[in-house]
Amino acid sequence: MNVIKYLNNNISFYNMLMLFWGLFWLLNGLDKFFNGDFIPNPESYATKAVIINLDGKETYSIQPVEPYGWFGVNRDAKMVGYFKRLNLPEWMALSALYTMGSIETVLGLSLLLVLMFGKIHSDWNRLNMKMIIAIFSLFSIFDILFGDRMELWEHGTFLILATIHYIYFLFAIPGETFNSIRDSLYKKAKEL
Repeated sequence: MNVIKYLNNNISFYNMLMLFWGLFWLLNGLDKFFNGDFIPNPESYATKAVIINLDGKETYSIQPVEPYGWFGVNRDAKMVGYFKRLNLPEWMALSALYTMGSIETVLGLSLLLVLMFGKIHSDWNRLNMKMIIAIFSLFSIFDILFGDRMELWEHGTFLILATIHYIYFLFAIPGETFNSIRDSLYKKAKEL
């Protein structure tokens, strides 16, 4: 048997997408709880710039600080910094961070359970996808309030991606719900 044909027939695109979203949200949620540290990287390959005196001798080198740890970014410090911009207290920042981390972790587990049980057209999966879109919308509002344009770009891109996948899950994969939606839309179009 042709290996490529076998793999192509047995690897489900839907399963790959569900695995992506499940792991995305699970790891993104856990990221809120496990902070990495920023440590200096003194290696010569990492040198960003050098300061040279009038004799042409290197006086100082500017070295980067890089994330170290499983998740890299220190979310606690980043979130507290965001909230300070609006004169909001640290406890509020950390409460928001850990609440969101909990929601994201549960969403990731829920998506992985949908994958395990194969509930592609279930209300459960549609709710998961709506939660993804709602979370990215909230993140985008948050990014606007705190003036983080790079995060806004990232979250907006994921919002579009999630919307496309939601449409794919609803309409591109045959199933009982798909068939009834398709048939009702076809009937309405014929009536016009």
